[in-house]
Amino acid sequence: MTAPPPRRGYGWLLGSTVGAAMGDGLSMTALPLLIASQTRDPLVVSLLQVASGLPWLLFGLAAGALVDRWDRRTVMWRTDLARVGVALALGLLVVLDRASVALILVAAFLLASGATLIRSAAPALLPTLVEREDLAAANGRLHAGAMLSGSFAGPSLGGALYATSAASPVIAQTLSLIFSALCAARIPKTTTAPSPPRDRRSIRQEAADGVRWLASHRALRSIATGTVLLSAATGVLLAVLVIHTLDFLRLPPTGYGILISVYAIGSVAGSLLTSRLHRSLGTNRCLLASALLGAVTIGALALAPTPILAGCALFGLGVATMLWNTLAVTIRQELTPRHLLGRVTSAFNLVGIGVSPIAALLGGLIASLANTSLAIGVASLLCAIACVFLWRLPEIDQAIAAARKD
Repeated sequence: MTAPPPRRGYGWLLGSTVGAAMGDGLSMTALPLLIASQTRDPLVVSLLQVASGLPWLLFGLAAGALVDRWDRRTVMWRTDLARVGVALALGLLVVLDRASVALILVAAFLLASGATLIRSAAPALLPTLVEREDLAAANGRLHAGAMLSGSFAGPSLGGALYATSAASPVIAQTLSLIFSALCAARIPKTTTAPSPPRDRRSIRQEAADGVRWLASHRALRSIATGTVLLSAATGVLLAVLVIHTLDFLRLPPTGYGILISVYAIGSVAGSLLTSRLHRSLGTNRCLLASALLGAVTIGALALAPTPILAGCALFGLGVATMLWNTLAVTIRQELTPRHLLGRVTSAFNLVGIGVSPIAALLGGLIASLANTSLAIGVASLLCAIACVFLWRLPEIDQAIAAARKD
C-alpha cells in the first residue's frame, strides 16, 4: 500500500489556497471599481459577475473530469502561472490607460476559467492529505484562510491600493498568484493515481458520470438544490453591491473594500462557530440555520440606511456563508467515492457558481429598472426559498455514518 503523504502537504495546500484567495480578493475590489469608474449603469457593472460565472457553465464539468485524470497539484500550480500572465497583462493595460470595460471583462473571464480547474482540484486533493475524521476541521481552516485573505485582507488592501493607483491592486494580485503557484508545486504528489489511458473514455462521458452520480444521491442532490438558490442570491447581491455602496450608502471606493472585509470577519467568526454548532445542532439544522440567517441578513442589508447597519448585515451574512460552505464541502467529500470526487465537485460548481451569470443579469436588470435595494431584496427571497427545500432534506448524519462503515 502506498504510504500517505506527509502532513506538511496540507500546509502547502493551505498556503496555495490563501495565496489564490488573496489574488481573488484584490480583484474583487479592483475590477468592480475599475468598471464603476467608467460607468454607473448597474446592468453594465453586473456583466462582471456574468464574465466571472460563465466559465463554470462552459468548462466546469470538463474541469472536474480533467482533474480526475491528471495530477491535481500539477493542475493547480500550472493554472496559477497561466493566471499570472492574465493579471500581468491587465495591469499593463491599466497602467497604459487602455483597460476598457470589454478588456476588463475578458480578463475576469480568463481568471475565472483557471479557477474552474483549481476549485475542482483542491477539494479533491484534500482527502489524500488528511485523515477522514479530520476533514471537517481541515475544510474549516481552508475556508477560514481563504476568507481571511480573499474577503478581508484582499478587498481592504485592494481598496487602499486602488486609492493610490488603479494598477496597484492588479500588480499585487500577480504577486499573490505567484505565491499560490509556488506553494501548490510543493504539495506532495497525490496517492490517487490517474486512470491509465486505455481505461479512459471521452471527457464528456467521464464528466457525465459525476453528474449522474450526483443526481442519483438524494442527500447531495438536495444540498445541490440549496446551493443553487444560495449562489443565485449571492450572484444578485454581488452584481449590485458596488453601486449600492457608492450611490445608496454614499461611501467612497475604499468603503466598498471595507464592507467586503467586514463580511470576511463574519466568515472567520463563522469558521470558529461551525464545529460547535455542528456538534450541538447536527448537520441538517446547521444547513437550515445558515440559509435562514442568509435570508434575514441580506434582507436587512437591502433596508439598511447607514454603512454601520449595512456592515452588521454583511457580518451576519459572512457567518451564514461560512457555515454553509464548510458543511456542504465536508458532506460532499464524505459521501463521494474518491475517484469521482473531482467530477462531483465540478458538478456542484457548475450548478452553484454557474448560476451566477443568470443571477447577476437579473440583479443588474432589476437595479436598472428600479433600484439596488429591490435587487438585494430579491436575493433575500432566494435564500428564503432555499429554506423551504432544506426542510425536506434527508438526515445527513445518518448517511455519513453509513458511508464510513462501507
